[in-house]
Amino acid sequence: MIRTVGKMKDADGEWIVVFSDTIAPLHVDLFTELFHEEGLVRMSFAAVTQHGDGTRKADVVVSLRMSEDLAFSLCRALRELQEVK
Repeated sequence: MIRTVGKMKDADGEWIVVFSDTIAPLHVDLFTELFHEEGLVRMSFAAVTQHGDGTRKADVVVSLRMSEDLAFSLCRALRELQEVK
């Protein structure tokens, strides 16, 4: 079931309706990939788990590919969160 979450404005001031298909949030512990080339940024994140024998492993849970502009917008948004703290 798809449900409407709300709406937001894009960089040009146009309204976008935001939908969520109720995907569960992912927990991540570390970067496994961070690459920037020709206006594209790739980032992968992993969750660290431990086997019964004590061996730690990192399972990649999400890989993101985004434009450089979006990546730098993410950086600015995270910096704003830090300043609020």
